[in-house]
Amino acid sequence: MEHNYRIHLEKLKRNRKARKGLGFASILTITIFFAEVIGGWLSGSLALMADAGHMATDILSLAISYAAAVIAQKPATPNRSYGHYRVEILAALVNGLLLVLIATYICFEAYERLHIVREINAAEMFGFGIVGLLANIISAFFLYKSQGESVNIKAAYIHVLSDLLGSVAVILGAIGIFFTGFTILDPILSFIISLLILKSAWEIIVESVDILLEGVPRNIDISRIESSLRSLSHIKDLHDLHVWAITSGVNALSCHVLIDDYTNSREILLGINKMLKEKYDIDHITIQLEDSHVNEFVVSKRGASENQYHKHWYH
Repeated sequence: MEHNYRIHLEKLKRNRKARKGLGFASILTITIFFAEVIGGWLSGSLALMADAGHMATDILSLAISYAAAVIAQKPATPNRSYGHYRVEILAALVNGLLLVLIATYICFEAYERLHIVREINAAEMFGFGIVGLLANIISAFFLYKSQGESVNIKAAYIHVLSDLLGSVAVILGAIGIFFTGFTILDPILSFIISLLILKSAWEIIVESVDILLEGVPRNIDISRIESSLRSLSHIKDLHDLHVWAITSGVNALSCHVLIDDYTNSREILLGINKMLKEKYDIDHITIQLEDSHVNEFVVSKRGASENQYHKHWYH
C-alpha cells in the first residue's frame, strides 16, 4: 500500500494543477457560449451557432473532466486497490462520444442550410468570432501543459482546441462573405469544423478504449522491454510479459522470469525494477521468478489446461 500511496501523491500533485486549468477554462467557455449564441442569432450565421453548440458540449465536457479529476484523487481502498484512476478514462470516453454527436448534428444542420438562402451579417459574425478565438486561445493555454499527463484532460483540451479552430473558421467565413457575398461559405465551413471535431473525437475514443481494454500504452514498445529484460544478468528466459496502463501516465507490468539461481533473487528484482522505472517509467511491477523446475511445472500445467479446453470445444 505504501508504493500505491507514493504513486497516488504524484498523481495528486499533477491533478491539482490540471483542475485549476479546467476551472478557468470552464468559466471562459460559459461566458463565450452565451456570447456566441447571441452573436449567431443576431448575425444569422450557422457557423457561429455551430460553434456555440459545440461550446455547450464543452461546458458539459469540462464539467465531466473536472468531476473525474476530483474523483480520481480518492486513495486506493481494499476493494479498489488501484484507486479510482479509471474514472478519468470513462470521462474521456464519454467526452469523445459527445464530440461525435455534436459533429454529426453540425453536419446535418449544414446540409439543411445548403438549401436555404439566408441573410448573414458578416461584420457581427466576424466580431463574435474574434471574441471566441481569444477566449479559446486562453483556455487552450491553461490546459496545454496538463493534457499530456491524462487522456481525460486531453479530451477537454481537444474540445477547446476544436472550438479554437471553429472560431478561426467563423472569422475566415465572415471575411469571405463580406468580400464575396457567398453565404454558402457558412455551411461549407461548418462541414469543415465537424470533420475536425470527428478526427479529434476518434483519437480520444481509441485511446480511451485501448486503456480500458488494457492494451500496451502507445508510448511503450513491448519488444524493446523484452530485449531489455533479457539483457540483464542471471535472466535465462521470460514469458507471459504483459504491459498496460491503469490510467494515463500510470503504467503496469507483469512477467514470469526464468533465472539461473534463486540466491540472486534480490539482486535480480532490484535490477529489473530500477531498469523499468528509469528506462520505461513503469511504476507497478509484478515479477514472478522461476527456476527451470518451476518453469517446467508451469508449462506442463498450461499444456494440460489447453488440452482440456480443446477437448471441451472440439469433442
